[in-house]
Amino acid sequence: MVVATFPPLPPINFISIYNPPRNSASFILDLESLIAFNKITFIAGDFNAKSRSWNCRRGCRLGKQLLNFARLTGQKIIAPDTPTRFDRRGASIIDLAVARNLIVDCKATAVDELSSDHLPVKFWLNTTTDPNRNKIFKPHWKNFQHKIVSYPTNNFSPHNTTDIEDEIKRFTSELQTAYEVSGKWIEKQSDNFSLEIRTQTQIRNRLKKIAQRSCDPRDKNLYNRAQSYLRKLHYEANQSRHTETIEGLNPTDGSIWKYVKRYTKSYFKMPPLNTPSTIVYTNAAKAEAIADVLEDQFKTNDLSHPPH
Repeated sequence: MVVATFPPLPPINFISIYNPPRNSASFILDLESLIAFNKITFIAGDFNAKSRSWNCRRGCRLGKQLLNFARLTGQKIIAPDTPTRFDRRGASIIDLAVARNLIVDCKATAVDELSSDHLPVKFWLNTTTDPNRNKIFKPHWKNFQHKIVSYPTNNFSPHNTTDIEDEIKRFTSELQTAYEVSGKWIEKQSDNFSLEIRTQTQIRNRLKKIAQRSCDPRDKNLYNRAQSYLRKLHYEANQSRHTETIEGLNPTDGSIWKYVKRYTKSYFKMPPLNTPSTIVYTNAAKAEAIADVLEDQFKTNDLSHPPH
C-alpha cells in the first residue's frame, strides 16, 4: 500500500499505483508506456524488485532491470530506509517509487500500521509549505451530488483518442470543481490521547513487527492481546469524550436540541428513479416521474355499454 502526501505542486501528468508482472519483458514495456507521453511522472507501488542500491540485502533480476532502466531514462528511485515487507525468508524493500523530472525533494518512510505483510509507505514531497494546517476540508456530499447533477449531460460519441482525452479532462474538471464548492474548511480537532494509549500503541507496533519477522504463533498471540487492550483503551477514551460532550450541553443556547436531533431525526433518501426515457435525480424530476406513473395508472374507467 502506498500513501502519498501532496502539498500544492506543479502539474504532475501521471501518478500511478503499479504492480508489475513477473515477466521481465512486460515489466520494461509497462514502464516505457507509463513514461512515454508524460513529462513529469511519479510511479509508486509494489515493484517486486530488490537491489542493494536501495538497501536490500540481496538483489534480483527485476531490481537490476529497474536500476538500469532508471539510469537510461533519467529517473530517480525513491525507497524507504527500512524494510517494507516481511516473510519467512527475511525482510526486503520492494515497495518504492520511480520519479522523473520531479522538481521537489521526495522522501519515503515505511509506517508500522495495518495488518498486511506489506507495510504502508508514505511519500512526502517537500514544497516548502507549512504542513501543520489548523483547518481541514470537510466535503458536503449532498451538495456535491446536487452540483454534479446540475451539470448538463453531453452525448458522448468519440471518434479518436483525442476526444476521449478531452472528455476525461472535462469530467475531471467538473468533479474537482463540484468537490471544492460543495464543502467548507473547518478547524482541525486535536485528539488528546492519554499517556497510556501512546505507550500501548508503541508496544503494539513493536510486537507487530516482531510477529511479522518471526512468524511465531506465540508472538502473534502477544500482538493480538496488545491490540485488544489498545482497542479497549480507545473505547474507554471515546466513552469519556462522549460523556464530557453530553455534560457540556446547555438547554439555553440550543446545543442540547441540536444534539438530540441528530439521534431522533429520521432521514429518508429517495434513490434515483429509472424512467422509460432517462434516469432522474432531482426532487422536481422525481415528482414529475411519479406523477406520470400515477396518471397512467389511475384513469377514469369507461363504463358505457352500447347495447344497453
